[in-house]
Amino acid sequence: MDEKAEAVKGDVSIPGLLSYLVYKDASKPIQGLNEFRPEDRPPVNLSFQFYHIMVAVGFGMIVVAGLGFLYFWHGSLFEQRWLLWLLALSVLGPQIANQAGWFAAEVGRQPWLVYGLLRTPQGLSAVVKADAVLTAIVLFSLVYLLLFAVFLYLLNDKFQHGPDAADLLPSGKLAMPISES
Repeated sequence: MDEKAEAVKGDVSIPGLLSYLVYKDASKPIQGLNEFRPEDRPPVNLSFQFYHIMVAVGFGMIVVAGLGFLYFWHGSLFEQRWLLWLLALSVLGPQIANQAGWFAAEVGRQPWLVYGLLRTPQGLSAVVKADAVLTAIVLFSLVYLLLFAVFLYLLNDKFQHGPDAADLLPSGKLAMPISES
């Protein structure tokens, strides 16, 4: 995306498709970003990049899951240590994709809090000061870092000890059948 030239490089277009998706009428025109005043346009490139990170992580997770399924199907999953490590690390994939999608949405709605009604600078609180907001952000970040550290500790503990014997049994089945006398 080239914001300066106001053009998408290498775009693929299907005439009338967006109009049909929005209005259920392929002949209705869609207003493009270049028809908005420059101060009303979001920072498109940043939102574009975050969206692509989200999609790339999602497709990466699909590929990793597919590889895991194929190796499992052929009975050699547990011989592929690189894939087991990749599967273990892929636990972070949904969180990364979620955050990238959130950034894409939040950046993409700027400069508005409520489109056409409330701009971002107008949404500032007259009561809550910037230092209180910064303190809250720092404290929330510390709590989330602590929760992340606990998550990593518990995940590592589970990896080190492996599954419990009870987890390996099909649910509802006993390890040893009870003989009736």
